[in-house]
This record gives sequence, C-alpha cells and structure tokens, in this order.
Amino acid sequence: MMWMTILKAIGTLAVVVLISEVQKRSNVLGAAIAALPLMTMLVVFNLATDPKAGPAQANLFANTTFLLFWPGLTFFILLPVLQKFGLSFWWSFGVGVVATFAITLGAIALMRSLGVKID
Repeated sequence: MMWMTILKAIGTLAVVVLISEVQKRSNVLGAAIAALPLMTMLVVFNLATDPKAGPAQANLFANTTFLLFWPGLTFFILLPVLQKFGLSFWWSFGVGVVATFAITLGAIALMRSLGVKID
C-alpha cells in the first residue's frame, strides 16, 4: 500500500515538473496545461482508486472543488490588478493568496448558511 502512495507522489511531482519545463519553452502552452484541472484530476483519480475512499469520495471532492473554484479566481484577479496599482509582484502575490483564502472561507460559510452541503 505504501508503494502506491509513493507512486502517486512521483506522478504528481512529474506533472508539476512537466508544466514547469513546458512553460520555459512556451508560456502559452505552459499556462494552457496549468489551466487544466490536472491536480484535481489526479486527486480524483487517486481517491477513486483508493480502497478506503472510492468513487463516492472522489465525486464529493470533485463537486466541492467545483464550488470552490469560483472564489479561487480571486488570486488571478488580484495579482495583475494590484500590480497595476503599483504594488510589487511579491506584495501582490501575498495579498492575493491571503485574500483568496479569506474569500474562500467566506464562500464556504455563505454556502453553508444557504443550505448548500459542503463538507
């Protein structure tokens, strides 16, 4: 069982390295690959094939990820906007990360208050 975990970790690492290497050659192609929900796909696959989790857990994860995708866009909106207002890249990056976490937590609270089942 441990070898499967190691194999999954190596596969996930390979995807990250592949995207990084492609991006060095073509920013557009690297971004296009990164824009695909590859990590989500890998997690869904790993959950579905895990005897302790299974397809039901994989579906729950995929559905929850879809709901939380929208507040996650905060980062991609704030990063360039804050830089246009004169904030440096790293400050924009940091504010974008913190704001994305805060807005995602707020979205979870809002969804729960509206009766959306999100675990």
